[in-house]
Amino acid sequence: MFKAIDCHAHIFPPLWEASGFDSPETHALYQQHALNGKRPVRRRRDHAYVDPQEWWDPTDPTPTGRLDLNFRAGPHGRLEWERDGEGYYVQFLPPNLHDSASRPEVLVAQMDYVGVETAILQNDPIYGRLSPFFADAMARFPGRFIGLAQIEESFAYTDEQIASLTDQVERLGMKGLYFRLTGFFRNGYKTYYDDPAFDPFWEAMRRLRVPLFIVFHVRPFALGEFAEEIAHFLHWLERHPDIPTLVTHGWPTAQFADADDRVTFPDGVAAAMAHPGVFTELLYPIAWGGDMDYPFDRARHHVRQTYDRFGPDRLVWGSDMPNVERFCTYRQSLSYVRDHCPFLSDSDKEKIFRTNALAVFEAAAR
Repeated sequence: MFKAIDCHAHIFPPLWEASGFDSPETHALYQQHALNGKRPVRRRRDHAYVDPQEWWDPTDPTPTGRLDLNFRAGPHGRLEWERDGEGYYVQFLPPNLHDSASRPEVLVAQMDYVGVETAILQNDPIYGRLSPFFADAMARFPGRFIGLAQIEESFAYTDEQIASLTDQVERLGMKGLYFRLTGFFRNGYKTYYDDPAFDPFWEAMRRLRVPLFIVFHVRPFALGEFAEEIAHFLHWLERHPDIPTLVTHGWPTAQFADADDRVTFPDGVAAAMAHPGVFTELLYPIAWGGDMDYPFDRARHHVRQTYDRFGPDRLVWGSDMPNVERFCTYRQSLSYVRDHCPFLSDSDKEKIFRTNALAVFEAAAR
């Protein structure tokens, strides 16, 4: 049996630390923006679920739109705040993470247990600016981790950010770039990544021979709906078709499904997947696990439709460990596809759980 590669995992120090930012308060700014309105809210005094809350001014996507809520990371995977004298929290991580940290030796033990050889470390600012942390883990556990770099997306075209990417790749050994489009809140979406102003940055990506792991908005954002998001991506692909790209979190198939759960992929998604260098992640339990039980029948139905539409050659499995343990075990995050999708052949599984992940990096290295 092949050893799996998990294309989506996290290691990080306690969430309340600065973790590469200039202060814990700056780190909390990114956490508050990234997680605004996304998860079930509980009242702290009785743990009752309450209506969703916004933590950001919807009319101001820039940092000045942040609401003053004393937003912060707490113990046991909680993100906490106050509003009108009442305390609230969301359960962002599984509660067994008592200090809200994910240590590399723990993830390695989990990987050993379920048969995962290597984990690709997503470098999201929710957890910190973690390339040095990743580099240390890669040195301590050779072959077990592939680290992704992180930059300030809004200012990627600047000499400072190009130098940062270069340093993370050449000195720290990061093998790709984690690039979240919500990061453009820093410039209020005045200039977006497909603008010619960013060409020097994408040229640096070519020079460094690293792939892009892109994170789309899944909700309406400052520039429009998902259709506008895909239009920008297609424009970027026209300008930079030679940079291999993985759609982190995968396509939001729930948005494309009708009342009978038949998925019709938009023309823009089909056009993106027609590019040989575009891959997409299968990452359903973290998004849907709160609404259904293992083995996630509806998710497997969407996996089947994605497979039928695009084939197995550019589908890549990811878990989102340790976050996914809010809803299921690490083994279940793997087995719902590996063991419960009978339409997949052994060859398909090896591609989805191993060789396609390697192909993302190999394509960039050519």
